[in-house]
Amino acid sequence: MTATASLPQSGVEPEPTSVGRYVLVATALCSLVAAGIHFAFAPAHFNEVWSHGAFFVVIAWLQLAWGLAVLFRPRRSLLLAGVALNLGIVGVWLVSRTVGLPFGLQGGPIEPVAAPDALCTALELIIAAGAGIVAWRPSLLHRPVRSSRLAMTSVSALGVAAVVVASVSLTPAWAGEHADHGAAGHTHTATGAFVTGTSPCEKSGPPSSPEQVASTTNGHQHRGPQVQVPIGEATRVTLAAQQADARAVVAQYPTVADAVKGGYRMSVVYVPCIGAHFTNTAYAGAFDPKHPSELLYDGATPNAKIVGLSYLLFHPGGAPAGFAGPNDHWHQHTFNGGLCMSAAGVVIGGEQTSVAQCAARGGRKASLQDIWMLHDWVVPGWECSWGVFAPECPELGGRTGGTAWDAPDPAVTGQALPSN
Repeated sequence: MTATASLPQSGVEPEPTSVGRYVLVATALCSLVAAGIHFAFAPAHFNEVWSHGAFFVVIAWLQLAWGLAVLFRPRRSLLLAGVALNLGIVGVWLVSRTVGLPFGLQGGPIEPVAAPDALCTALELIIAAGAGIVAWRPSLLHRPVRSSRLAMTSVSALGVAAVVVASVSLTPAWAGEHADHGAAGHTHTATGAFVTGTSPCEKSGPPSSPEQVASTTNGHQHRGPQVQVPIGEATRVTLAAQQADARAVVAQYPTVADAVKGGYRMSVVYVPCIGAHFTNTAYAGAFDPKHPSELLYDGATPNAKIVGLSYLLFHPGGAPAGFAGPNDHWHQHTFNGGLCMSAAGVVIGGEQTSVAQCAARGGRKASLQDIWMLHDWVVPGWECSWGVFAPECPELGGRTGGTAWDAPDPAVTGQALPSN
């Protein structure tokens, strides 16, 4: 009997305890998990270039649809389509990791192998193998298993393992190696790596707010250089005038002592990559380049020097318009209930701080739901190489609670701010 005759295009009802049925269930589980990974990383790739994000969304939907369809209508044509789809995805992955894709950022940089994409590729190879075996040997759909209990246990173990490993791959520690992007594409472009772990900021530890630089929600960006969208002449002229106004502020408040005299009060101790924050909430109601609501310094002592500006605004309904052009990506601190704040309004714990930990420090969690922030690195000598509006400045190292000039403290990772 031919394969087509045994597994007709119109589909068959496989025996519920057949070898082929268990293979299909395992294959479908892998397809659903792979789809979930692609859905999870699609927003990050939209941030790079729309074609990358669209590709992830399309293959995620195809894998989801195929995984469900193959359980109910295991047609030979559907199985072969699954083989072709997943081998095609694996082929694209291999090209992107060896010679680079012929489209996307900077012509498509060569990408490194990271945990999430390696897992997804392994799942896609399993899917292709399982679908190919059943398509080639349709008699498996009617061959009873020797031990249904062993088969069920094996399939369940595979499903649980796939879900657990996929979930771990989506955590910041694992996903971050896939998510770091830069202005010239990913941080591993042939022209040089921008996120290498060797900058003063990176040596001081991970991001002070991983959600600020690793998530794609609420305007957050990836750690590293920001992709810059080209702007026209009129927009450039407007932006230049706005930044001239911002630079005038730098001359007005060169030290912390000057900021305090001008009505600014410390809201965040010195933190590597972002500086010490001094805030004047009187300027938080509307965006004005001449009046930033926050000034950033290389320490918190009176003689500490200014390194940047920050615009903190109360703006319900989404990010404010801000500077001219599309490159001022505003961010929020709403993850995990927000920041831990003292009664005096000083940040004493990052978003990772739990409610109990915050209370132990004498503070409370503040979601800051309608609060938006934007850093502006326009101080002469601190033109940060990750971009004028980057969430972090790689040249800004040092020690949390100290200054930019201190040696990094190996006991402080930047994941939690010290209590004051």
